Amino acid sequence: SSLFTLPYWDSNLLRHNLDVMHIEKNVCDNILGTLLNLDGKSKDNLQARQDLEDMNIRAELHPQKKPSCKFYLPPAIFTLSKKEKQLLCKIIHGIKVPDGYCGNISKCVNFTEGKISGLKTHDCHVLLHQFLPISARGILPDDVTALLFELSSYFRGICSKVLHVDELDRLEERIKLTLCKMEMIFPPSFFIVMVHLVVHL
Repeated sequence: SSLFTLPYWDSNLLRHNLDVMHIEKNVCDNILGTLLNLDGKSKDNLQARQDLEDMNIRAELHPQKKPSCKFYLPPAIFTLSKKEKQLLCKIIHGIKVPDGYCGNISKCVNFTEGKISGLKTHDCHVLLHQFLPISARGILPDDVTALLFELSSYFRGICSKVLHVDELDRLEERIKLTLCKMEMIFPPSFFIVMVHLVVHL
């Protein structure tokens, strides 16, 4: 890395400083974009399905070419119908919190179209820690919901006010399994650098 050529690198006490909130925002955007199939934000698209085909994995999700030369993408385990997207957005839109707990998330939610946009970093922090797993319960399959709860628990653990070394060791072991479970559910394109950095926090 070119960082190693910096004159102060040897005396730098904290060489790898990762911004938790920045990583949380990117992970939250990835999850919401993929679940709600937002234009330009979803990691589950034709290219992602063609990657699966090239890698010869998950044959049930491979794109199917129609006579009209268009592609049909079979629904994945996390694929939501329009009604389910609207319901998820409606739940998030209706969340009531004490003053100062977070921004007004309802302004970012359009539940008639089933879209969420314009979330700030702290909004993503609160969504990932508390509201997203609870909102998704009963809408998404149990496997996906359990995964969201595991991810939420991990971020809550590393962001808690009091940290115990043995608890951090346990979180470090558990996040590896959580990411492996995510790889079994989400397409490879979901795993951008920011998602990978979760394991380094």
